[in-house]
Amino acid sequence: MIKTAQIVGKPALLTKRNLTIFAIVLFILITIITSVRVVGTGQVGVVTQYGRVTGRELSEGMSLVLPWGLNNVTVYDIKVQKETVTSTAASQDLQDVSSEIVLNYQLERGSVSRVHQTIGAQYVDKIVTPAINEVFKAASAKYTASELITERSKLKAEAYNTLVNRLKPHGIQVSELSIVDFKFSSNFSKAIEEKQVAQQNAERAKFNLEAAKTDAEAQRAQSETLTQQYLQKQAIEKWDGKLPTYMGGGESVFNIPLR
Repeated sequence: MIKTAQIVGKPALLTKRNLTIFAIVLFILITIITSVRVVGTGQVGVVTQYGRVTGRELSEGMSLVLPWGLNNVTVYDIKVQKETVTSTAASQDLQDVSSEIVLNYQLERGSVSRVHQTIGAQYVDKIVTPAINEVFKAASAKYTASELITERSKLKAEAYNTLVNRLKPHGIQVSELSIVDFKFSSNFSKAIEEKQVAQQNAERAKFNLEAAKTDAEAQRAQSETLTQQYLQKQAIEKWDGKLPTYMGGGESVFNIPLR
């Protein structure tokens, strides 16, 4: 009876040992898996511990953090981003204008932790887009509707410099700003078209008037040149030296051809 009890107890002992080994291996695997973080190209991982920003930023590649959720990693893209905003404003002469604005920007490496702590992952909606709208409204108010078209490069430079100074403190670097197009109200667009047509008609009338003046001056100069002495000189130059004679009233006269 004693031998039988010993034989029956061995499988139970082996099963308990196997479970212990399995638990240890599983613990090690989970520890490894939860401690490894992979950050992609052009990205930065912000490490937090219990919701607090540690100040550690993970670069591209594989990194180790505290396992079992002690450290969490939030990944941010630091490549050049594109934000397209359709903004409306009023010009200096109170004309409604809308424009499609394209901003290229990127997060500065080393400032991502600060962005995560002070703004969060929604920094585009919280900071970038409102800044674009406000800067465009402020810059457009300094120009008339016509100047917005003729001084677009000046407006672009002013808006660009303002955005650079406004976003830099937040760790956002502005690369390029493009103002794609201006759209005005239908009444203003019609007025511009009519003005262009009027200018073209005025230029055409001016050209025709100048052409008429030129023709008149040429004709006047030609009429002043055709004097009696000039005609006689031309006739003498064309004369071949022969003196044809004609009888006229009993006298002989000679005729010098004028042509």
